[in-house]
Amino acid sequence: MNSVKLPSDSVVEFFTALCGVSAEELKQTPARVFSLQKLVEISYYNMARIRMVWARIWTVLANHFISAGSHHDEKIAMYAIDSLRQLSIKYLERAELAKFSFQNDILKPFVVLMRNSPSESKRRLIVDCIVQMIKSKVGSIKSGWRSVFMIFTASADDELESIVESAFENVEQVILEHFDQVVGDCFMDCVNCLIRFANNKSSHRISLKAIALLRICEDRLAEGLIPGGALMPINANLESTLEVTEHYWFPMLAGLSDLTSDQRPEVRSCALEVLFDLLNERGSKFSTSFWESIFHRVLFPIFDHVRHAGKEGFTSTDDDWFRETSIHSLQLLCNLFNTFYKEVCFMLPPLLGLLLDCAKKTDQTVVSISLAALAHLIEVGGHQFSATDWDTLLKSIRDASYATQPLELLNALTFENMRNPGSLISDSEGNPGDSGAIRSVDNEVMADHQLNVNSNGKLSSLASSNTNADEVEDSVSQTNVDQSEGLPSPSGRTPKTGDGGGFQRSQTLGQRIMGNMENLFLRNLTKTKSHISDASQPSSPVKLSDTVEPDTKNEESPFMATVRGKCITQLLLLGAIDGIQKKYWAKLKAQQKVSIMDILLSVLEFAASYNSSTNLRTRMHQIPDERPPINLLRQELAGTGIYLEILQKATTCFETKEADSDGFQDADSAEVNGSSIALDLDAEQKFERLAEEKLVSFCEQVLREASDLQSSTGEANNMDIHRVLELRAPIIVKVLQSMSFMNNMIFRRHLRELYPLLTKLVCCDQMDVRGALGDLFQAQLKPLLP
Repeated sequence: MNSVKLPSDSVVEFFTALCGVSAEELKQTPARVFSLQKLVEISYYNMARIRMVWARIWTVLANHFISAGSHHDEKIAMYAIDSLRQLSIKYLERAELAKFSFQNDILKPFVVLMRNSPSESKRRLIVDCIVQMIKSKVGSIKSGWRSVFMIFTASADDELESIVESAFENVEQVILEHFDQVVGDCFMDCVNCLIRFANNKSSHRISLKAIALLRICEDRLAEGLIPGGALMPINANLESTLEVTEHYWFPMLAGLSDLTSDQRPEVRSCALEVLFDLLNERGSKFSTSFWESIFHRVLFPIFDHVRHAGKEGFTSTDDDWFRETSIHSLQLLCNLFNTFYKEVCFMLPPLLGLLLDCAKKTDQTVVSISLAALAHLIEVGGHQFSATDWDTLLKSIRDASYATQPLELLNALTFENMRNPGSLISDSEGNPGDSGAIRSVDNEVMADHQLNVNSNGKLSSLASSNTNADEVEDSVSQTNVDQSEGLPSPSGRTPKTGDGGGFQRSQTLGQRIMGNMENLFLRNLTKTKSHISDASQPSSPVKLSDTVEPDTKNEESPFMATVRGKCITQLLLLGAIDGIQKKYWAKLKAQQKVSIMDILLSVLEFAASYNSSTNLRTRMHQIPDERPPINLLRQELAGTGIYLEILQKATTCFETKEADSDGFQDADSAEVNGSSIALDLDAEQKFERLAEEKLVSFCEQVLREASDLQSSTGEANNMDIHRVLELRAPIIVKVLQSMSFMNNMIFRRHLRELYPLLTKLVCCDQMDVRGALGDLFQAQLKPLLP
């Protein structure tokens, strides 16, 4: 008792000496606890000292209690822990002043012991001690909540399920019944504790409850029960307040983001739902800087495993998570972006970067999901896009389209490096008229993606084995694409128009390279399929999934996985462009419409260079007569349909717009807006002239190639020519059908160039070509007759 009379420095020395004696007693065999008991008694008497002195005393006592609590004799250790509990409860009877954190220091030895103790009995005793403190002194705990939650956080990872359940039950009770006692400084420890319980793998029930409690914490935070955590309307004068708010809100969002990759389906689904519900409910009050942080540090990391997937793709476990979650996550992300478009429109470039980075992968599922999300983003939110947003979107699509062109098909060195030339695979059981896609496309991947493409002819795919992926990559890089007229540069240069321009099939890169590679290409074909069947009606739509056959997956090499993935990406990008032109064509500016034309022409030129008559005939000599040559007719057919549709829109809508503007402009508005209208009309007129040149040039080039083939049918090798005409018939039919609906004035202006080409097709062997030609004569030439 007389120790209370000692001066401050002396009493610290006294406690230090007594702790030394107690340590020596604990080393004896058997260990003695007399001095340890006296330490507790003396501490009671000196607890009233000023906090500065007591802090120095406790620094000595804490280390000694940690040492005693770690004693190898479990009875001695548990006695020390119980003595520490008595001291802590005694100290909690004292009110803690604001800005002080001594309660946290008092309880820290429990945290150290809980984290480091290998004994289940000691860990259970520590949890019980904390539970008793909460029940008896809950109104007195202030800064001590931090250590309380740290102990419960350590309990969340405990191997003993009873300890986990006991700790979580008390955390749940604190949040539901005593949340008002958890001061702001300790709120983050509460959130971290719940996140740790949500990550607990021993019980999914606890994980789901922990996520639900996180949602409750978010509601309490938004209601203002945590000082500085309530959300307020965004105001330029509240920068400091917003920083505090972010400090409280971000860990919850980041924790939920991490949980979306949990291996348990119910846990990741619940976390995903709560995360996006929270953002949709509270996002209107988030600042711009906070939204940027949320996208970069919370939302985008959800897709890191997709974005950075290696060449080998995903394991079966990853595929399960992928199918179950990725599509839904990307849709929720795009919906969130559209909901808060005004607040987050500046995040469109990185969002497009995420989607199109995934679209450039070779994994079919990644490509399909990402481009489905892109189409969803455009469909749902395109009406909100500004002109700048459309420019960004079209530039991203253009770059992705260029980056995913299957250049490997045009490089001879690729095939020189192939140790085992692959087999030609064609669809023998499908509709004879359907354009076959590359066969090993996964049904599940492509089921949601349709291209409304008029199809005809047969497609086939190349499957090779034992191809060195690095050699393929190196050899592709040696092809200088920009030097070719057949392929545009990444900047999307405008193709030539006018006579002999716009679509130079006979001078493209593919033709020049193919002359060197044909003797190497498909030398050892191992499989044969059905004969080329008669073409079906070109008006029937095609689904990509119709021609899918997954039975060839085991035969596919890394090289062919790359080529096939790029072909699929090109088709899906065409689908996205088709969606834009169908729904938002009137919203786009003239330059943006030209950009779409350039993108489509890029895809068309590449496919046309590979599908040209010369190349098809050359490849026919490398394969048996009964099988079609490798081709990219599906890409060319899809692109042709969309390209012609937008050219028709561009050349028919201008007169209507001009008439409307003349009919509804009153004198006052014309005087005020005359200059801007004149500029718009001038831009539209230039665009219409450009579209007319592109339309006529494109149609003329296709017809010229077809008529040249028709003129050559009398040659000795006319069998090859007939097969080429049969394969190219869908493209010819598509062009003839489009010309039937061409602007009458345009058709008449260019009749002198087109008529000789049309008459050569009258004797074409393909019934669908002759039928489309008859419709064209009926629609365009009959009105010209006297």
